[in-house]
Amino acid sequence: MLLVYMSFTGNVRNFVERTGFSSIELNPANPFIEINEPFLVVVPSYVGYINDDVIDFIDYKQNRNNLIGFVGSGNRNFDEMFCINAKELANKYQKPVIFKFEYNGTEQDIEKFKKEVKSIGISGTKY
Repeated sequence: MLLVYMSFTGNVRNFVERTGFSSIELNPANPFIEINEPFLVVVPSYVGYINDDVIDFIDYKQNRNNLIGFVGSGNRNFDEMFCINAKELANKYQKPVIFKFEYNGTEQDIEKFKKEVKSIGISGTKY
């Protein structure tokens, strides 16, 4: 299992690195990479523009077939906008939002996330 993520401020990158899962940071300048294994997409919350890059990535070659779901990062102070990009992408692709965390997540968030991944039968650690 793989985590494919975007991180503009470093919060998502920090969270992903602390999970111990294999990961690839998606480059908005060239989102056209092919993934040939199950993956989750981890995105921050920014209204608008990041979804286009993530959509380009998911729609590239057979990536959609390996997409399991989404993980969102955000700020709970924004109420319904909390993890908005993960929610919108999940709706578009009819895949679940597996987990939500605030900023770069707490150690408890990391443990909860790992348990959630394990409970849906996804495994894998960083090489």
